Amino acid sequence: MRERWAERLGGLARFAGRHQAVFWTLHSVWALGWGVAFAVVGKDRPQLLRFGLVSVGAVWASSLALPALLAASWLPEERKGAARRLVLWAQKWLLQSLAFFLLPLYHRSATYPSRQLLFMVLLAAAALAATIDVVYDEVVTRKRPLLGAFLAFVAFAAANLILPMVWQVGGLWNLAASGLLATSVFVSFVAEPRPGRLLRSVARSSVAALFFLALVTLGRPAVPPAPLRLVSARFGTSLAENGRDVAAPLGSLPAGAPVRLVAVAAILAPAGLEEGVRHVWSVDGQILFETRLIEITGGRGRGFRSRSGVSLPALRPGQRLRLEVETAHGQLIGRAEIGVRS
Repeated sequence: MRERWAERLGGLARFAGRHQAVFWTLHSVWALGWGVAFAVVGKDRPQLLRFGLVSVGAVWASSLALPALLAASWLPEERKGAARRLVLWAQKWLLQSLAFFLLPLYHRSATYPSRQLLFMVLLAAAALAATIDVVYDEVVTRKRPLLGAFLAFVAFAAANLILPMVWQVGGLWNLAASGLLATSVFVSFVAEPRPGRLLRSVARSSVAALFFLALVTLGRPAVPPAPLRLVSARFGTSLAENGRDVAAPLGSLPAGAPVRLVAVAAILAPAGLEEGVRHVWSVDGQILFETRLIEITGGRGRGFRSRSGVSLPALRPGQRLRLEVETAHGQLIGRAEIGVRS
């Protein structure tokens, strides 16, 4: 009986070996479908994002512990490959769920075309990398700096969205917390303390930390300002009596005569979140006027109405007036344009 079962198991193993590529492909397709399902769920139930930090912590801790596990003497050599695949499978399950969860939420706040397109491409690439087994298992996790950069990016994207949506932490505090988390993740993978080389390790870690923190800080304008979102923007020559909208929205501007314009931009934000935004007016790319920070408060169904005005000189036919709404840290929330008629 034992020989029969051994023969059957051996046959299954040989069958799996012959069709390994097919099985990995099917698993990757299943993982992609699982991620898409989470993207659909995340669009309507963002409160589930609080578990995102748990996923980041679990993947971070298991990635740091995996080399020690594989080097342990109590783990038989023939089982180390299976142990590694099991840990990586759990990591991919967490990462692809989180990445596809983040994608629709960032997409709703992104402005196209803009520098934010690069962030969205990187986020989509991270989701796919965690979905395709051969990429994550044999490329990303084989190089510690690459794995550190990958997890640091996912950690930043998660914290940058979770803090304002779940705990209403915005502005500078959100930037600092997200940047420090991402920097800590990255440094933990590039720092390799060795006996007699402690000073070199500390210096290397410090340089890496400063570089990565500067990258996160300076790259902030390229990050979509999720969960903030511009839901509407209207131009007019005067405000309505209630002061919440323009009196008569304009579809175009007259040419050859100065005009005083006002704009009302509605910004959607989670309840309890307070953020500072500004209006930037420009004509054909040349900035005319920037407002001081306008404090907005989240929780309004149609968005918080921010208002500003500008006096325009006589414009030529074909010119375009643009209003951009951005955060205090230069993140573009959205834009609206109006042309000059002939």
